[in-house]
Amino acid sequence: MKLIVFSDSHHANITDMLSIIDEEKPDAVLHLGDLTADVDDIRCVFPDLHVYNVRGNNDWNVENVKDSLVVSAGPANIFLTHGHLYGVRRNTLALEVAARRNGCNVALYGHTHEAEITRKKDMLIANPGSISMPYSSAPPSYLRLNIRKDQVEPELVYLERQKSYTHWFGSI
Repeated sequence: MKLIVFSDSHHANITDMLSIIDEEKPDAVLHLGDLTADVDDIRCVFPDLHVYNVRGNNDWNVENVKDSLVVSAGPANIFLTHGHLYGVRRNTLALEVAARRNGCNVALYGHTHEAEITRKKDMLIANPGSISMPYSSAPPSYLRLNIRKDQVEPELVYLERQKSYTHWFGSI
């Protein structure tokens, strides 16, 4: 089973997300917030694809989207959140505790715009980075989760270049 994880798209890179989904042909897409409008576009273009998402700190006036969600995929119970409510800019301790309380062995978050994969005991904690606006000098990125019989294999994928980039203030 293959899952693709996006975060912090900020309605600025939908073209690349759609291309990635078309090329990767995942079993599901997980979006960790900012912005839910991008999730609506994904669902419109890929109506048969399982798409799970949570609200981010910039997802204002979004009523039917939760702040966190648990998704089961084979041996993985995955805790999804944007991360801002768990103080992930400081550390991921509160996130890890919340994931364990929800019976999860994988915790995924965004918000920091910085890609990261960490293993703590039996817990995988990962951030796909930002698909459109990374804060560091790293290129835009997403996370590929390959789930096999009894293991979850995470892989950060960095875009060589963005096919199209529209900033909040117009095209660049």
